[in-house]
Order: sequence, then C-alpha cells, then structure tokens
Amino acid sequence: MISVESPEIGDVRSVASDFFDRHRVVLDDDDSPRYDRAAWVRACQDLGVSAILEPEDDGGLDGGAAMLAAVLVEAGRTLSPLPVLSSAVRAQTALRLIATTDARDELLPQLLTGSVVATLAPWSRAIEASPASGPATEGGDWTLSGSASRVLDGVGADLLLVLAPVDDAIGLFAIEGDVVREAQEAIDVTRQFARITLDAAPARLLGTADPAVLATLDHWTTLALTADQVGGAAACLAMTVAYLNTRVQFGRVIGSFQSLKHQCADLALRVDEARSALAHLVWALDESPDHVVEASAIAAVAASTAYTTCAEETVHLHGGIGFTWEHDAHRHVRRALTDRSAFGSVRAAREAVLASRGI
Repeated sequence: MISVESPEIGDVRSVASDFFDRHRVVLDDDDSPRYDRAAWVRACQDLGVSAILEPEDDGGLDGGAAMLAAVLVEAGRTLSPLPVLSSAVRAQTALRLIATTDARDELLPQLLTGSVVATLAPWSRAIEASPASGPATEGGDWTLSGSASRVLDGVGADLLLVLAPVDDAIGLFAIEGDVVREAQEAIDVTRQFARITLDAAPARLLGTADPAVLATLDHWTTLALTADQVGGAAACLAMTVAYLNTRVQFGRVIGSFQSLKHQCADLALRVDEARSALAHLVWALDESPDHVVEASAIAAVAASTAYTTCAEETVHLHGGIGFTWEHDAHRHVRRALTDRSAFGSVRAAREAVLASRGI
C-alpha cells in the first residue's frame, strides 16, 4: 500500500483487490499456461489494466504511475500470473514510446480488449536486424536473427515484440513469422519464461527511437516489479502474523513470544521501507522526471530486499507447514527471487543509487 493516495486511487485499489481475490488462478507446475485467457479478458475489460497507462485519446484511462502501482500491488499480493507486466506494461510501453501512430492505431485496440496478449523480449545486442529488400523503412519488411532469453510469457503470447539496433537508433519490431519458442525452467511457478531463437525471421519495423528510450522502459518495468514486490511482501507479513496468532505451542499462542514479535516488527519495517520507495517512484514518474533515475534505483533495492526477506522468513516462521508444496510460502520465495533478477540486478541498482549521488 502506498503511503499517501488520493480517494480515487483508493477506490481503484479496492476494486483491484476484489478482482484479484475473485480471479485467483490455479497454478500448475508444468508447461501449461500460467493464466486463463478468459480471466485476462476480464482484467482488461472490467478492471481496465491494459488501459491504465494509455492516453484518453487512444481509449485509455491515463491513470499514470499511481493507478498502475495500486493495481499491481494487489496482483502481487495474490500471486496473480496474469500478463500485466509482459503485455500491459512492457509491450504497451514500448509501443507508446517507439511505434509510429499508424502502428499503434493498428495494434492497440486488440491489446486494450485483451483479445491479444503481447510480450517484449529483453533488449539484447545478440539480435541483428536486416532489411528484407530495398531501403530500410519503418513499416517495411525486415528479418531478425539471434536469440533472447527470459522472455516473460513468451511461449503463449500472440504478439512478440523485439528490440534491435537500426543504425544509431533502437528499432521496435513485430515478429510476423513462426519462431522457435522454448519454455525455460524457472524457479517461479507463477510465471512462464521462454527463449526465442530467430533465424532470418520475418518482422515488421514498427518505429525507431533514440537509445535513451531503453532507460525509460526500464523505469516503468521497475515500477511494475516494485509494486508486485510490495504486494507480495505485505501478503507474506499478513499470513505470517495470522499464523502466529493461531498456532499454539506449550499452551500459548506462539505470537505472544517476544522473539517472534521482534521478527515480525523487523519484517513490518521492511515492508514500510518498500512502500515508501514505491511511493517515491510513483511521485517521480508522475510529477518529477528529474528524480526518476534515483527513485527507480532506490525502489529496486528496497522492494527486492523486502520481498525476499519477508518471503524467506514466512517459510521459517510457519515451521513445518511452510516447507510444504501446497502452501503459498514457497511460491512467494520463488516469485521474490525471480522479481529480484529477471530484469536487472540489485547490485546494479545499488551502484545506480551511488552514481546518482555522485559517489
């Protein structure tokens, strides 16, 4: 929960909380999709998750960072596997920042309704783009060669977007032919990742932008991950406190033991730190662009540390039941570790904080 929020954002959070509680998805530990497509359509059409960041002129809500964070905190709390990060945040942000108006007008309506799920492969210089024939033009036919790993929801996505160098700019491409998509093993059982291999794969150039666009894309990804981590950390703390207040040992509720109270107090401080860092990043993205770089790095460090610590302590404080496959505790540990490393590293974020202070 963000420290200070408007009544409007509070209402959004309440609706999102109810939605994700009612649409909890059964998590199968195999190669099946992690989410129900019907639930994703409901999330887009009833909750409007795919419209939050889009301008009103394009059919969006123009809700900004505050509204997105409110929704994603609730998604993280419930371990939702819905493709909010891959499709509504990363793919749509890339379209908004890089694609031409014509390309956006063509692709966005299907993304807003949820009928199409998109994903964006992580930036990799291992992918090379070449014009298929004639001069290099936006909207023209190209081919891509190379590979990319850790493509979130890359196995089942309908629209695969790839970034690649185009002269001195960054090009956004839509893959238009079949490519090799291999499911990758991941410790996170709530999400699915893929490795894509491109061998002169037909692609369409949707637009180009200055390489600085990659940093902007990373900041919005960090916001989404931070919100997910705050929600997950808060859920771990809540379930741990509830368990300690019902479990009886030696004739006493174990939550009355002072040492366990101290542990929970330490976890609560971690959660509050992460919430404050998230609120700071929301403020920077919505109101103070000059502070985004530092706020993003601080949020990445604080939220990753909070979620990982809370998830691991949840397993320990639940005792034997915390180690069982049926309990959500291990799923939070797996998701926390994946959030921590899937799109960057905490070490790099720490260095970015120091660099922003001139150290």
